[in-house]
Amino acid sequence: MMASLRTAIFFVGWVAMTALLGAVALPVLLSQRATWRVAHAWTTLTLFWLRISCGVRTQVRGVEYKPVGGALVACKHQSAWDTLVLWRTLKNPAFVLKKQLYLIPVFGWYLWRSGQIAIDRKAGRVAMRSMLEQGKLLAAQGRTIVIFPEGTRVPPGEALPFHAGVARLSQALGLCVTPAALNGGLFWPKHSVKKFPGTAILEFLPPQPVFVEPVAPWLVQLQHVVNTRTAQLEREAP
Repeated sequence: MMASLRTAIFFVGWVAMTALLGAVALPVLLSQRATWRVAHAWTTLTLFWLRISCGVRTQVRGVEYKPVGGALVACKHQSAWDTLVLWRTLKNPAFVLKKQLYLIPVFGWYLWRSGQIAIDRKAGRVAMRSMLEQGKLLAAQGRTIVIFPEGTRVPPGEALPFHAGVARLSQALGLCVTPAALNGGLFWPKHSVKKFPGTAILEFLPPQPVFVEPVAPWLVQLQHVVNTRTAQLEREAP
């Protein structure tokens, strides 16, 4: 009952704040940098309101490993919280995401203007080429690229095989990969609107070497590092 009430309060305030900020700030779409600032304000306000209304605190660990520009982050993906904290923590990151998100009214406009790596997941090799081309361009601009190697949100306690896209990006860009683990899905679940109080943690881990063939063992090692620490963070949660 309490979780439902907290969640209702969060959504009422969040929708109102998002609608107001999205409408008032529309002129910033003329400038990408101004769009970044609005996006940072929106994610900061959302996380603040999440803490006030639902008791979900945000903590970032492993800041000594946090990449700064022209980097590649491979992160676990459990909920919408993940993208919020990553945007607030990193400097104007570029996420690898499905291009259909651009079709969402207003939100999609800001997403497009912020300069993300949008791909059609059904396009196979064409999608891979597009991701690599966009990744090279954005990395050259000093942007940190964030990819969710499992390709979708995965509930706590579960895991999917990592896709080869993260390896190909590392190879094409010549970049080490900074793994990131988290436990946000415990407090902002994938298949529920309810929010639960606690401390949601994002933790950056020591960089993994630039990808070299063969793919399988490199991916298995990266997945082991990310999933092992994710499981530990989930067990630490009260």
